[in-house]
Amino acid sequence: MELKMEANAEFKNNNKLVQYLFKKEDRVHKLIISLLILSLIAGIETTLLLYSADQKGMNVLNGMSISEIGAMSFAINTIVMGALGLLVTFLIQILIVCLLFLVLKERPVNIKRICQAVINAGICIVVGSGVNAIIALLVKSKETTFTSLSLLVHDKNSILHTFMAEFELFYIISLILFSYSLEKLALIKRRNAWIITIVIALISLVFHMLTVASGTYLK
Repeated sequence: MELKMEANAEFKNNNKLVQYLFKKEDRVHKLIISLLILSLIAGIETTLLLYSADQKGMNVLNGMSISEIGAMSFAINTIVMGALGLLVTFLIQILIVCLLFLVLKERPVNIKRICQAVINAGICIVVGSGVNAIIALLVKSKETTFTSLSLLVHDKNSILHTFMAEFELFYIISLILFSYSLEKLALIKRRNAWIITIVIALISLVFHMLTVASGTYLK
C-alpha cells in the first residue's frame, strides 16, 4: 500500500514537471525573468567552477589567481561573465531558430514558444553545470566537466578530448528536450524540429572548437 502511494506521489510530481515545462506561457515578462534567472544561476556556477580550477592550480582568467585579483572582484567578474555568456547564447539561439523557421517555411514564427523551448533546454544545461560545479569542488581531479565522454580521453590537449567534451549528458538531454519542446509548443513538424536541433548542435560544436583554438576554454 505504501509503495503504491509513493508511486502515485512520484507520478504526480513528474506530471507537474511535464505540465510546467510544456505549459504555454503568453506573458513576455515571465519568459524574460526566466531567462535572467537561468543566466544568473549560470554565472554563480561559473564562479564555483573557476574557483575550483584556481584551487587546483589550473590556468584561469589569463593566469591570474584569486589572491591577485581579489575575492570580491573575482566573484563579480566571473558571475557577470557566466551570466552574460549564457544570456547572449540564449538570444543568439532564439534568433537562429527564428531564421530556421523561415528557411523551413514554418508559419507562424511564434517567438514566445521558441523562447520557451530555449528556456526548457537551458534548465537542463544549468542543472548539468551545477552538478559539474559541485563535483569539481569535491574532487581533486583537474577537470571541470565530469559528465561527458571526454573523461575517457587521457590526453586533455588532444582534438579528440575537445570533441568528446561535446557529448555531455545534460547537454544531450537538453537537445532532446529542445526538439520535443519545439514540436509541442511551437507546433512544428517533428522532422523540422530535429533539423533545427541538429543545426544548433553543429553551430555549438563549431563555437566550442573555436573557443578551444583561441585558448580561452577551460578544460
